[in-house]
Amino acid sequence: MGHLHVLTCFLSKIFGGAILISASCFVILAFSMKYSPIIVFVARFIQGLAEGVSQPAMSSVVSAWAPRSERAGIVGFSFSGIYLSTSLASVVSGAATCYVSWHAGLFIYGSLGIIWSLFWFGLVYDSPMMQSSLSEKERRIFEEEGSKVLVASARVAKNIPWRAILTSRPVYALFLANFTRSWVFAMVLTEIPQYFADAFSLNVATIGFLTSFPPILMSVSVILGGVIVDKLINMEKVSITAGRKLSLIIGFGSEAVCILVLAFAKDYLTASILIIIAEGLAGLSTAAFKVNPVDLAPQYSSVLTGIVRSGVLGASISTAIAGTLRQKNIQSWQRIFLITGSLHLFSVVFYSVFGSGEQQEWAQPTYKTLVSDSESTDYGSVEKNNIDVILTVHNDEKKKT
Repeated sequence: MGHLHVLTCFLSKIFGGAILISASCFVILAFSMKYSPIIVFVARFIQGLAEGVSQPAMSSVVSAWAPRSERAGIVGFSFSGIYLSTSLASVVSGAATCYVSWHAGLFIYGSLGIIWSLFWFGLVYDSPMMQSSLSEKERRIFEEEGSKVLVASARVAKNIPWRAILTSRPVYALFLANFTRSWVFAMVLTEIPQYFADAFSLNVATIGFLTSFPPILMSVSVILGGVIVDKLINMEKVSITAGRKLSLIIGFGSEAVCILVLAFAKDYLTASILIIIAEGLAGLSTAAFKVNPVDLAPQYSSVLTGIVRSGVLGASISTAIAGTLRQKNIQSWQRIFLITGSLHLFSVVFYSVFGSGEQQEWAQPTYKTLVSDSESTDYGSVEKNNIDVILTVHNDEKKKT
């Protein structure tokens, strides 16, 4: 069967490397930004390339390290940092710019990213079976509840079922959820401040105060949603599929309805309350659309994450449409909100019908095509041609292929 080219700790190092590269670019920008716009363009381009692979790589790490009973909670806690950092960064950046220097924020974020990545390289492994410091109790948990996947290799990559992935209805449902979420998130982040200015003539200070609440509430609901869904699944109150659909319906469904109602808000206080409710509840959906790639295909979760994350195109389309329709009156914003809310609601219905929380048939790795006749099949390590291959394949009994 030939050699199995194993890149140990490959995906975890990709994630750490992406953060290291991006953080280093921040430090470079802090010292060289004033000299040439070309430097800024190149550095930001490199950051985009590096960070583009970070979420797919992180998805594979989560796939290996998140036991089924704690999957949504772990993912929710991890992604809560995205929303919490949005609020924190605005405060830190403002203070650093006012009281230190204009480029202090770049240096702070860059330095923290570099330090963090060094800890990541030293402490994180692709698979629990690679972590020698695990206790026996922890190891048993991963044996019983861990995802049964093979560590990244050329042969695993060669056997990715592209056709099955690209024709899978649950994958399309997940893509659409990501697409409309990116659409809405971009609108809230970039257009809502302009909405308050155009529709209600608010000043910058008031707008900044009103828009600071949603990210904080979202960071809380992201964690809470994961814990609740895990609890319901572990207590066997709902199936995994029902749990994913329930969290998405409550989160994104409520968000879509609030955006539709927002189109008819008559004052900024009502509009603010609707936005806070919408974004606060939207965090509950993280237990669905962020976790779902690991549910559908643990072995190929990084591939699925990369595909569905291409839904970030929704952010660009959202911004373009808002820029085209926007005028300095509330009527133009009504059209924007009605389009956004309707599209978001459609994605919720689509996911409710076609979404799934079960591992798909095409996602089951064919064991015999991944090992040779001379290799034994046990949960553990396989030695071939002096290459240690860590297999996290759970077999009830030994068998030979």
